Parts: sequence; structure tokens; C-alpha cells
Amino acid sequence: MAGTIPRAARVPHTAKRPERCPHCGSTAITRKGIRKKKIEIVQLWRCASCKRVFTPTPAELRNKTYPLRIVLDAITLYNLGYSLDGTADKLRSWRGHRVARSTIATWLAEYRPLTTYARLRSEGRRLYPPRQVIRAIKLYHRQVYKFEYHRPKLAMLRQGREHARLAGVADFLERVPKDCPHELFRGSERASQKSADFIDASRLIVAEKENFATRMAALVIPTIGNNRLRHEALQRFMLVNDSTTLAVEVPIWLPPSEILELEREHGILLRSPDAPTDASITGHIDFLQVRNGAVHILDYKPDARTNRPIAQLTIYALALTRFVPGLKLFDIKCGWFNEEEYLEFFPRTVLMKHHPKTP
Repeated sequence: MAGTIPRAARVPHTAKRPERCPHCGSTAITRKGIRKKKIEIVQLWRCASCKRVFTPTPAELRNKTYPLRIVLDAITLYNLGYSLDGTADKLRSWRGHRVARSTIATWLAEYRPLTTYARLRSEGRRLYPPRQVIRAIKLYHRQVYKFEYHRPKLAMLRQGREHARLAGVADFLERVPKDCPHELFRGSERASQKSADFIDASRLIVAEKENFATRMAALVIPTIGNNRLRHEALQRFMLVNDSTTLAVEVPIWLPPSEILELEREHGILLRSPDAPTDASITGHIDFLQVRNGAVHILDYKPDARTNRPIAQLTIYALALTRFVPGLKLFDIKCGWFNEEEYLEFFPRTVLMKHHPKTP
């Protein structure tokens, strides 16, 4: 029918059943039809207690003419290096909507405190044109992973003084497409499935912090209806728009010889007791960042409160120390997060050797 908004225009976050009524807190909630807006469709819900009809709308979506996904696309295109006019042209090509450059400029100003790459954008444009900012490589490791790194950020890491001693991370990321032993990923033990037996839990201190990653997740995740695609959308947004994320889906691999070296060095047992002696350990780092004088390994976990990937992240940290010359566990922090919380620990503390006191 002419003028009908396609089903694809439905807003994903409104279709998920709210936990409580935003007005009275009741859990007695039922669907109450839909509302067609200018560009999208939102699901309405009715509270049986207070009889009010509402749609679960994050603060970022209120009083917006355009869907949030278009706003985020515009910010991403601009931070890739496109001009305001170029961003508007790309949006029209991608989404079929004409957006005024003044509107895009307003969005950029509104989200500038969160999209911290904006202060580096001019230097990034000088180094690479928009189409060459992100290098992406598909990795066929049991499933398809999209390894991506931000070329201007790697260049600026090498040029800057603050993190000069961590510049080897940039060299490692650029070597991954050539050096990654893809065959190891077919029959290896996965770091995400390793038990935490080698961790000294008595030394584990997990700190809960405020972090831009949590705020970005809260912004991006509601715009994606497909659970499988949410992870990738968040990775892409953070890679382009924050100032610290260097790469996403970074493959790590520990062949038997490296595992033995790490076990000797730290006095631990990494491989499972029943694993073959020629077994390797592999995995993929969700987000690799450099900030505040340290390398940060991050994992997005929707169930962050109950899912504690301590062993997984510690193995990633150990692997990085083998890949990057001069990098120590002292230089690395690990964390995991979702839309509501960010939790962090120091991998070096859970692997510190116990030395008995001499009489």
C-alpha cells in the first residue's frame, strides 16, 4: 500500500518487552499496537495497573525526527573523515533520507563529549582518506570474524610521546594479516572456554568503574534488532568514534611452545589436563585499546554481572606479551562491560608467583 512504512522500519528497542512500567513500576505490561512516526514504527505497550500507554524510549531518542541509527551513521561517517556534505550524500545513499548539513552538525555537537575521536579527526584526515581509515580482514576461524584496525590511530600511537613504549602494539596489529596461523584455530582449545584453575583467586580484585564503553553500548545496542549483529555494530562504532580503540576481533594464538614458556615463567598450567600435548590455545579480543599509559583488553558481555571472563582475558593478556616485544603484564589491564556496568582487573596480580618466606 502506498505510504506504508515497511516492517524493516520498526524500531528494535521498542519491540523488547519492558521490565516495568516507567510511570508506576508495575510489571503487568501488554502490547498495545504500534505508532507510525515519520520514518519509523514504534511498538506501544499498556500498563494494566495505571492504564497508561507508553513506548520504552531511551533519553537519546526523545524528540528526534530521525531514528537514532541514522544519527549514529552520520557521526561515524563524519569521523571517518567525510565532510558534512559528503556525510549527507552517504546517508542519502545508505538510508534513502536527505539530512541537512546543519542537522548533522547539531548531532555532532550533541555527541561530541562521547565521541572522543573528534579531537583527532583533523590529524586522521591528513594521514588517510576516509575509505582507507579502517583496514578490515575476514578471518575464517570456525566461524567468520571481522578483524579491523584503525590506521590513523596506529600512526598516532607511533608518533605520540605518551604511549611511545607501547608502539609495538601497532606493529603487531599490522602484522596480523600476514602472521596469523589460521590453521591453529581449527582444532585448538578456545580461550573463552578455559577454566580459571590457573588463576590465583585470592589475589583477584575486580573494580567497577564509570567508562565510555558502557555509555557507548547503551547508545548503540538499542538500535540493532538482530542480537548477532549488535556485537559488530558496537565494535565498529567504538573503533571509528572513540580515541582509544585501536582494533576489534584481534586474533590471539598460543602454540604449544609458547604455552610451555608461559607455564614455566608464571608457574601455572594453562592447558587442560586431558588436552593433547600438541594442543594450541586461540581466541579473539573484542576490543584492544591504548589509554592512560596501558593496553586495555575489553570484552563485551551482555550478562556482565554473572559472566566473569577472568581466565579468558588473562590468556589474552599473556598472549600479547608474547606478540609485542617489551610488553609486560604490568602494562595491561583487562575488563568486560555491557550497557550498565564496566568491570576491570589487573592480570598481573592473579599470576604473581608465591614465594615462601625464608625462616
